[in-house]
Amino acid sequence: MKNPWMSAWLSAANSITGAARGQMMAEMSKAQRQMMKDWQKIWIDSWMAMWLPGGKRK
Repeated sequence: MKNPWMSAWLSAANSITGAARGQMMAEMSKAQRQMMKDWQKIWIDSWMAMWLPGGKRK
């Protein structure tokens, strides 16, 4: 015989976990995009400094 209270509790826990996982994945995706933008800027700046050593630096 199934326990209705356990079923209700597991259903609620599963919905909360799903929402938290969605928020976590969104935050990770946002952080990854920002990291790639920062890495690209550093990479371009370093190559520009090597190819144009007399250029204006920040």
